[in-house]
Amino acid sequence: MSTPSERLAALEQRLNDHEARCEERLVEIKATAASTLQAVEGLKNRSWGVAAALLAWALAQLWSANAARFERLEAGPPAPLHATAGVRAG
Repeated sequence: MSTPSERLAALEQRLNDHEARCEERLVEIKATAASTLQAVEGLKNRSWGVAAALLAWALAQLWSANAARFERLEAGPPAPLHATAGVRAG
């Protein structure tokens, strides 16, 4: 049978081992959290890039639509249709 001092020493050893394991886990948790945060920051930067690209694409679409409209306006009105063009002889 073990003496109270031996039991106390064993308990202290178990407590020290437990604290060491908890410290190791905390280091791993911090590393994982830092890695996750870095990944989220990367995704945030990429999403801003995608948003900027979509905005540029939309502005290009507006620009080309306006350019085509201006070309039609500068070309002048369409030629008038002749009154007899749609009538069949007969």
